[in-house]
Amino acid sequence: MFSIRQILSFSNVALSLVLGVVTLVLTFAFFPQFTLSLMRGAAGIKERVVSMTGNPQYEIIARTVLHESSILLMGFTLFARMVTGLLISLGHGLLSRDR
Repeated sequence: MFSIRQILSFSNVALSLVLGVVTLVLTFAFFPQFTLSLMRGAAGIKERVVSMTGNPQYEIIARTVLHESSILLMGFTLFARMVTGLLISLGHGLLSRDR
């Protein structure tokens, strides 16, 4: 039904999402000033994207979907995905070199 490759790919995405949330919470807990500056940057990104729509209906949709916290979560999740992919690549390289 599912191959091991598909299951590993899905688990990589799920792990990245969880790690992104954990990293966001830890950043908020230990570096509140940095988190605040990230939130301000996310608000700037949101306003830039919303201002590009032009159509009021699209602007309503964009303002509903885009929020500073969701933009931050996407960023932290992508960062966690890159780190996870790098670790998996390094682990695969070390394991395949031994054979």
